[in-house]
Amino acid sequence: MRLVLAFMSDKRAVADRVRRLLAPGGVWVVTTPLAERLPQERRHIGVTAQDVATVTEGWDRGEWYDLDAGGMRCFVLHA
Repeated sequence: MRLVLAFMSDKRAVADRVRRLLAPGGVWVVTTPLAERLPQERRHIGVTAQDVATVTEGWDRGEWYDLDAGGMRCFVLHA
């Protein structure tokens, strides 16, 4: 999922649904900007720390990678 999570109103429901649809051992890759690293006028296009906590909760394992200094992060979540 690339650059859309910030615009989804119920992020927990999205994460729960993806987790249910994945086969055991499946992986969900989410690429999104982090709101706190964006300029004030662009923070609406990023996810907050609370959004990250909500989406990453309940996965067997997860890693993240900062893709650039501008705040783009990639989450790799394992079912």
